Amino acid sequence: MIGWWIVVAAQTPEERDQAVDRRAAVLANWEVGPGGIEWLHQLVKAGSAIQLSFSGYPNRYTAKASDVLPLLADGPPAHRGPAIIGDDYVMPPNWKGNLIFHAEKIAACPPNQLLTIDAWDQS
Repeated sequence: MIGWWIVVAAQTPEERDQAVDRRAAVLANWEVGPGGIEWLHQLVKAGSAIQLSFSGYPNRYTAKASDVLPLLADGPPAHRGPAIIGDDYVMPPNWKGNLIFHAEKIAACPPNQLLTIDAWDQS
């Protein structure tokens, strides 16, 4: 698959790296095609997020919940991506999959909570 696995967690990057149970703080995670992290680039460009790493393993961002969670209100942010045809799979344009959204955790997250968003390269 070509694309990204995105994990949004209600932890600072330091808390995320030191956590014993990393799943406990996860608010949402999903897979998207190649254009699926454009929303993160737009947050960085607007000064609402900071990109901490660029390697794809992962690309790491941090932002306040008040800047990110409204974008997730209806699921993963919309994106434009091409159709991908692999050896044994086809992903339609703008593909999203394996969506896990914890609505109760998202609703309980304070607006000033610093989030860590990891985007793992799936190519």
